[in-house]
Amino acid sequence: MIGFVCIMHQSELRPNGFRLVRKMIRSLYKSCERDFILYLFDNASNKKFEVPNYKNIRYIYIEDQMIRGLAGPYNDGIKMAISDECDLIILINDDVIISDSINKFINTILSHPHKNISVYGPLSNGLHKNSYQLANEAKKGIKEITSEKGQFKNINGFMMAFTPEFYHIVKLPNGDFCDMRKKWGGGEEVMQDRARKLGCRMFVIKECWFDHKRLSGWAKIEKWKK
Repeated sequence: MIGFVCIMHQSELRPNGFRLVRKMIRSLYKSCERDFILYLFDNASNKKFEVPNYKNIRYIYIEDQMIRGLAGPYNDGIKMAISDECDLIILINDDVIISDSINKFINTILSHPHKNISVYGPLSNGLHKNSYQLANEAKKGIKEITSEKGQFKNINGFMMAFTPEFYHIVKLPNGDFCDMRKKWGGGEEVMQDRARKLGCRMFVIKECWFDHKRLSGWAKIEKWKK
């Protein structure tokens, strides 16, 4: 079983949110050949989302996104996937379009020799120019991310995959995956910094490419708590 964890949102600042997440859901159910659960967290949209009639969608509506930001729902979804004994957990933005490449992505990770100590991502458009993952099409091979000068050293959180074993290595003492001291952007970077210190690795599966619309407009509070 594969666990997809997605945080969605629609508001005046993000009026296309429902339309994009419908496209993501439709593409996921059309493309993914594996059994999966979609943990769909509606992070305080201006009205509740009308969930499409597909099996295995767990929809959770959050009344106030300011309380726990993005990190809180991600932590909740990951813990739900762990409890459901998913073999692989994939964090995915609501503005990503899934293709048949998702099957190669999943199969490559589950057969990779370092799957239990690594986090994985695909190629995509809509990323920073210094990202290893920026591309307009799929390429060949697998790239391990290192600390080369001038390049981001992390897997981008728009789509990130890992096994339960990886989660258990890098989780915080309270079981969280993302550090709640940084509730908004950068939580995946903080996690990967922690993972590296524990001997974990990061890989880009270059044979897999996904269209990322990169629709912003989330409310943000960039603040670390002591």
